[in-house]
Amino acid sequence: MKVSLWLLAAVVQASLLTSVPAMAADPMEVDASHHKLEFQNNCVRVIRGSFGPGEKSDNLFDAKAVVVVALTGSKATRLNLPDGKSVDLPPTNPGDTWWAPAGRIGVENTSDSRVEFLVIEPQTGCVN
Repeated sequence: MKVSLWLLAAVVQASLLTSVPAMAADPMEVDASHHKLEFQNNCVRVIRGSFGPGEKSDNLFDAKAVVVVALTGSKATRLNLPDGKSVDLPPTNPGDTWWAPAGRIGVENTSDSRVEFLVIEPQTGCVN
């Protein structure tokens, strides 16, 4: 599972990186109905993503390069891209962890069950 998620990240990375605009749209601001701040300090920000069956992001947002941890697992999650294309993610199990590249995306839960995950976003200038 982890290998296929890494491969998917490598495949979509080029299209995601070329789609980031100069002014970043933070998921906490443009998609607050699906993203909740769990923890933040000068080193890391942890966001919980939660999408009910059939729900999708309110707007596209600029995801930073992050670690994602599946809480519920998912059989059908889609990333919508600014050019109108989409990428269907491989199925995940609770506890699966992967690196996701930065890019402009919208998340869509195309399954009939709730999908929850943690996004762990490293902060620049971290001093312990």
